Amino acid sequence: MKLEKGIEKDNSLGRPMDSEKKRVKQESRKRKADEQKNGETAKKARKEKNLEIKEQDSSEKASKTQAEIDGKLKNFRISKKTRKGLKERGIKYLFPIQSKTFDLIYEGKDVIGKARTGTGKTLAFALPVMELLQQQEISNKRGRAPVVLVMVPTRELAKQVSEEFETLKTDLRVYCIYGGTPYAPQESAIRSGLDVLIGTPGRILDHMQRKLLDLSQLKYVLFFKHFTILQYYLHWIQKYLYFEYLRHCILDEVDRMLDMGFQDSVEEILAASYTTESTAKPQTLFFSATLPAWVSQTAKKYMTKDKHIVDVIGNEKQQAALTVEHKAIKCPYQERAATIGDVIQVYCGAHGRTIIFTQTKNEANELVLNSILKQESQVLHGDIPQKQRELTLKGFREGKFRCLVATDVAARGLDIPEVDLVVQCEPPKDVDAYIHRAGRTGRAQRRGVCIIFYKYSQESLLQMVERKAGIKFKRIGAPQPEDIIKSSAEDAKRLES
Repeated sequence: MKLEKGIEKDNSLGRPMDSEKKRVKQESRKRKADEQKNGETAKKARKEKNLEIKEQDSSEKASKTQAEIDGKLKNFRISKKTRKGLKERGIKYLFPIQSKTFDLIYEGKDVIGKARTGTGKTLAFALPVMELLQQQEISNKRGRAPVVLVMVPTRELAKQVSEEFETLKTDLRVYCIYGGTPYAPQESAIRSGLDVLIGTPGRILDHMQRKLLDLSQLKYVLFFKHFTILQYYLHWIQKYLYFEYLRHCILDEVDRMLDMGFQDSVEEILAASYTTESTAKPQTLFFSATLPAWVSQTAKKYMTKDKHIVDVIGNEKQQAALTVEHKAIKCPYQERAATIGDVIQVYCGAHGRTIIFTQTKNEANELVLNSILKQESQVLHGDIPQKQRELTLKGFREGKFRCLVATDVAARGLDIPEVDLVVQCEPPKDVDAYIHRAGRTGRAQRRGVCIIFYKYSQESLLQMVERKAGIKFKRIGAPQPEDIIKSSAEDAKRLES
């Protein structure tokens, strides 16, 4: 059937075929135009994003450069010997919390320091205090009482803080005591005389009750890192310790002390330390990630009116370290172990360090014994004997194994260098726990990644952490086979080079 010469009718559509071809061509031209327009828009967006990233990188680089200039060691009253020791450790400049508080602490000012986890707070007070002590006359007679007392909640942290003081390489005698070890060597060290004593409260009290430790001449007291001890310990410290000669009172992680319910006890200790008849009141130093109302009230009560507030966080909402990238994977419990193994391979490789945090000791044991976890790993929690805990941490630091499975015993205060990845098996019930766990990576200006696993029912916990910590999780899927192959190939290349 024909309509006109040369034009056939399409029986199915009931219209000329040439018109259909024309319509198709028009739609094709329109689609190409739209694609070109969208492509240009996408290209423009990519350019803008790249420009934004470059501007951000330039800003970070400029900020870092300024921090390095402000923190140059020669800018501070640090002895040549100490300066040399710091440079040997790779410390070429002080981090902001260190550089901004050094002169104030050295000059005896009262200071409130606000800084994130992993920004070098230990050195921030250890360095000026030790430099100041070297300028003073300190007796070297046998049996002398310590002039500095550092109290810490765990044995691992006691060793870490002790090492920090010792690496400053002064002539002062530093010693560390804690439970789970023989009394005899500690008794011998105390009888010989000490300048700086670091220890857990239980063992310190043991020696005080044995009349071996006399703290009546104490000049410095440092309450360090979360102070997680029982009210019983605080009672006996107050009973046996009269702070007649106290010169410095330092509280670190004050907000964490409050969260754990030690507000009244800490106030009693502070009150006892200010009963001296001397006209010179102790220098008071508070270090905290946040400044709750109690800090301001206590500062008003015990600090001088001209106290200094050093805030290296400012008005930023993010409480976690800026050097840590936060990711979240939704994963069923039964698939977790296998997925964790893949995550470590992709985000850390065969040569990086990983810490995996579990909620319970049983979960830690199960995970480290699971053959599906491909990486060589060891476990760390409160049931592990002290000697084995020390060997485990030593092996992890020395790179003898690359994966540490732990409970919160390793989250609070431990400074393990160059941890590339932190894995949290599930969201914690409070945001501080997340921050302190994540703070094991991204330390000392290094980049790090923290990946948290969660179930559908835990989405609200994840949102709570985001809101209170001021961070945003990047929701990602489990690593795919191609990701694992690519990561393994990169490991092989590094091994060849």
